[in-house]
Amino acid sequence: MRIPKSTKRFRRDYKRIKKSGKDIEKLKAIMLRLIQKKTLPSEFNDHQLHGKWKYLRDCHVEGDWILLYELGVDNNNNETITFHATNNHENLFG
Repeated sequence: MRIPKSTKRFRRDYKRIKKSGKDIEKLKAIMLRLIQKKTLPSEFNDHQLHGKWKYLRDCHVEGDWILLYELGVDNNNNETITFHATNNHENLFG
């Protein structure tokens, strides 16, 4: 199991998404699968990003709703997952 972390941006995005009426349970289910090191089904288009975003991965919660996250290892060699943001392409990548 990975140790979950989140950025301030992610926490702000999460609150906004929750208020928007989107199905937050979809996001939570994806996050749990990632924390548990389970592979996401291909429908979520999970992939590594490139360029200045190369340390991040993204997956599609639904349509244009994206989750950005980073896999890592802490000082004690524990696997971590940091949730960076969740939004649409335009708001994430400009």
